[in-house]
Amino acid sequence: MTWATWSSVFHWYRVVDWYDTAVHSVTPGTVAVTLQLLLARARLLPSPRDRTLRRSAVPLITTALGATVASLWEMYEWLATDVFGAHLRVGYEDTVADMAAGVAGSLAAGLILAWRSARASPRPSEDGDL
Repeated sequence: MTWATWSSVFHWYRVVDWYDTAVHSVTPGTVAVTLQLLLARARLLPSPRDRTLRRSAVPLITTALGATVASLWEMYEWLATDVFGAHLRVGYEDTVADMAAGVAGSLAAGLILAWRSARASPRPSEDGDL
């Protein structure tokens, strides 16, 4: 999130065309993985290392969390632009592209988390530690 904030402060989004898409892809994915691990530690979600989970559960949960993060980010951009008058490069096409990048990045992050969790030592399902 710090990276995305400084990117906006220094107008890096305007310097390189693809930069906005890259940030909107990487940030929701990393935030989603972090949220998933924190929620698992709080025992609100199963641990990614839980062997009783289906293989698709970890990437699915990460993608859902990342889609939520991407949605909230786009709502923030709308609020900043339409309510507070910030000068952001937004519009329908930008919003849809940012959402798609966020979901794709979150899916990729979820697949990496699932792969890393499968390689880690097994833990019993009732163990909430990561």
